[in-house]
Amino acid sequence: MRSFPRSTALAAALALACGGALRAQGLDSLVQRLGAMSAVTGLEDAMADSLLALLRGAVTDRAGNVVFARGSGSPVRVAACPMDEVGWVVGGVTPEGYLTLHRVGTTAVGALFDQFLEGQRVTVFGTRGPVPGVVGVRSVHLTRGRTAGADEPFRLDDAYVDVGAQDAAGVAALGIAVLSPLTRAKLPHRYGPGLGLFAVPWAAERAACAALLSAARRGSPGPGTTVVAFTRRRHFAHDGAAFLAGQYPEADIVLLGGAAETEPGTGPVAHPDSIRATTGLRRLTSLDLPARYVRTPVETVSLADVTALEQWLVAWLGGAR
Repeated sequence: MRSFPRSTALAAALALACGGALRAQGLDSLVQRLGAMSAVTGLEDAMADSLLALLRGAVTDRAGNVVFARGSGSPVRVAACPMDEVGWVVGGVTPEGYLTLHRVGTTAVGALFDQFLEGQRVTVFGTRGPVPGVVGVRSVHLTRGRTAGADEPFRLDDAYVDVGAQDAAGVAALGIAVLSPLTRAKLPHRYGPGLGLFAVPWAAERAACAALLSAARRGSPGPGTTVVAFTRRRHFAHDGAAFLAGQYPEADIVLLGGAAETEPGTGPVAHPDSIRATTGLRRLTSLDLPARYVRTPVETVSLADVTALEQWLVAWLGGAR
């Protein structure tokens, strides 16, 4: 598999910035839309439904992946991006109407990932629709001057989510129950005049999926079999990607969605992916988007990198690479 040439990324980004304003606006809209979506690992149904509506002709496979396939025979090219994110589910409801949490999915930053919840806006996805809430914080007046425990970092066991209910019955009336998924509130944020920076939790994954979705919608498939897939449960055991590998064992695979901790604006980064042994994918290249503040509520990518990735995917899916 050919790696992503850095010079090609920059050239594509510059060309699009100068001459492709209308098309770039379409991609920008997809980045914003997918960036606002939430899909806790194992609970990706709502995002899958949205992708099925956005990509006409796509279907779900037996693993729940959203798959868009065209052509037949060899060669086989598969480009995949994960739908899911590490998040939380409701672990319990107190008599006073507060929610306690359990984390779902694995992350390399561990407990630090949970610390970013303190004092944050969140969304709970109940049976009656999304419910806004906040994660409470300790009173600065009551803890001022105390030393015992005052400097201890926030832990997930300290998280009490307030959804405005007065008691457990009020929580149930909102359609919230144990195992209802919860994520940080998704408020996509553009900043950096002239830089085109985009910040939201899981920005790199969502932006990469937007690039793949746009490439699938506007590109032409090359000879052989071309497959675009949005996979489930990356942050659990990669089993969505593993199932896909079993369906296309001889495919050349490009796996998207990682966040490379390098300066945005330098082009997508290609490298052999360490999950190869886990998924059984043989010919695999991972394309990561450069990002600032990885795995924080303000993970940031450059829209120039996203447009460059989309251009590369259009060419690759069309058999030109």
